[in-house]
Amino acid sequence: MLGLRVKVAAVACAVVLVPLAASQVMAADPPVHLGEGTLVPGHAAADVGMSGARVVVSDPQDHTVYETSTNGTTWTASGGTNDTKPLQVEGPSLLTFSGGTATVGGLTFPAADEVVLGKGGKLVSHRAPNAATAEVYEVATKTKLADYAPPFAMADSTVWKVTEPGHLDGKDLTTGVVKTVLVASACAVGPDRVNGRWALLSGCNQVVDVKGPEAPRNLTVAADAQVGNGFTVQASGSDLLVTDLNDQSLGQRRYGPSRLPGSFRADGSGATKIVYADPDSKPRVISLSWLAADPQQHRDTVAPVLTSASAGARIRDNTSLSFEWAFTDPQDPNSPATGVNSYDLRYQQRPNRTTAYGAWVQPAAWQGLKTTGASLDAPIGTDTCWQVRARDYAANVSAWTASYCSEVDGTAPSLVTWRIGDRVQLGSPATVRWAYKDDTDIASYDVVYKVAAPGVALGKWIYPATWQNTKITSISWAPRLGWDECFMVRSRDYLGNLSAWSAQLCSVAPQDDRALTSAGTVTRSTSTLAFQGTTTILRANGAYLTKATEAAARIALVAIHGPGQGRVDIYHANIKVGTVNLAATTTSRVVTYLPVTPLRTGAVKIVSTSTAPATIDAIAFLRVN
Repeated sequence: MLGLRVKVAAVACAVVLVPLAASQVMAADPPVHLGEGTLVPGHAAADVGMSGARVVVSDPQDHTVYETSTNGTTWTASGGTNDTKPLQVEGPSLLTFSGGTATVGGLTFPAADEVVLGKGGKLVSHRAPNAATAEVYEVATKTKLADYAPPFAMADSTVWKVTEPGHLDGKDLTTGVVKTVLVASACAVGPDRVNGRWALLSGCNQVVDVKGPEAPRNLTVAADAQVGNGFTVQASGSDLLVTDLNDQSLGQRRYGPSRLPGSFRADGSGATKIVYADPDSKPRVISLSWLAADPQQHRDTVAPVLTSASAGARIRDNTSLSFEWAFTDPQDPNSPATGVNSYDLRYQQRPNRTTAYGAWVQPAAWQGLKTTGASLDAPIGTDTCWQVRARDYAANVSAWTASYCSEVDGTAPSLVTWRIGDRVQLGSPATVRWAYKDDTDIASYDVVYKVAAPGVALGKWIYPATWQNTKITSISWAPRLGWDECFMVRSRDYLGNLSAWSAQLCSVAPQDDRALTSAGTVTRSTSTLAFQGTTTILRANGAYLTKATEAAARIALVAIHGPGQGRVDIYHANIKVGTVNLAATTTSRVVTYLPVTPLRTGAVKIVSTSTAPATIDAIAFLRVN
């Protein structure tokens, strides 16, 4: 829980940690003496350590390190010696000091330096003499994670340090999450002084709950005191004095005698046990079965709460889908948070937008997840919805979240813009343009074209290599007189969804009046209004223009309309296709499209049907409407 701040009432008390007599640490009544611990036979011990069933000792004579997990039935040499400093056992990690080298989990340091194994055995710190900071390493990966100025304590993957007066901060070096506990202003925390729920602070008389919500305990301990999981142990005369931190009254018990000083260690696995060497240097184990249970004023009954979730873009341009989420376990004085433990994940799919979603699928590998993300590949067009739920360490399970869905784009791009200008192209250059839209993004286009030279039908579609899988969105060209030029386009997205070909769009440049042969009373002229700048004037009834062997399904006449202009009939392959009246109130160039006919090939003829002049500019032959 990032930045969680637990406020505790703390009493500032600058107490120097010094060895104390039994009377100075007793509760109201003298602590009961429970005698010796259980003997672990078979080997003498100079130094001792323990983690669960694993008991480790160093031989008093040659300092060889031995260990047993069978209560002394068998002992195995650990492959090193311990001849300069006491060994340390925390979790699965063993720290030994042999000659000039300190060794733990493949990491080595100068034995003369300050080397401390953190509670749980995940972290180890190393500090050269008089150095301002210590290096903190992760034992499993042998990776340096941080530098800290002493004093500080390490427990599991968290480093605890008083960062400013009254603020005890614990930073998890794996997740980066920081938790702050308010303490008395004179407090500090040193090596080995945080374990499980409790932090034993120097400079004040406090033992504080780093998990919350227990109130601080006021306790003064000796300098050699160690913090176990729920207890402290220290030397008291020839005995070991154990204080129950889970008990509000701080109940105590005595054990021993032990060989002092420095001959005892709390269990490094977090169990409520102590290992020590008795006066005969024999290892013994104390089981603290009388300790009170880990206090919880109220059981955690509140399930984790979703803080964020995302399946990415609703429509995806790739087939790799992913889902990420985050939960928090609410902290409440009436329901102490135990923390998020694991997650269950499920998904459902539909193959396309018109199909119902299928049943929820819960892969076995996605139940009890420790990660906060998952991914899968889905076919094109598939819509996938995710749901997740979380459970805390108290087994409270949240409800399934709402669905978070993402669809692999299965829809082809759709045409938005497709234009070519006028069907009869009177200017230059000519341009065809297009635009598509898609649920994701357009990857490329294919463009094809076909043409018809004067007098012939359209040919086959042509696929220029540079127009396939292209990014261009327009093509321009210089029109050729009498040529009909047609185009089609299609589009694809990044998943390969391909649209159908568009409808064909065509543009034809007309043939100038000079391309036609005249007969009768005809005048060749010029005009600034005219296509190509020239016109032909039919000045008498029956005068005409003609051209042999033209192919068309429709004819468009370009003529000058205006006052006093006459009219003409248009024939194609000896069939009259229409009449055009050129009379108008103002003078202008006009393109007149005659009715659509079947595609024909034959001579074209423009015949004047009045005595008024008819000014012809050009004629266009459209192979398609």
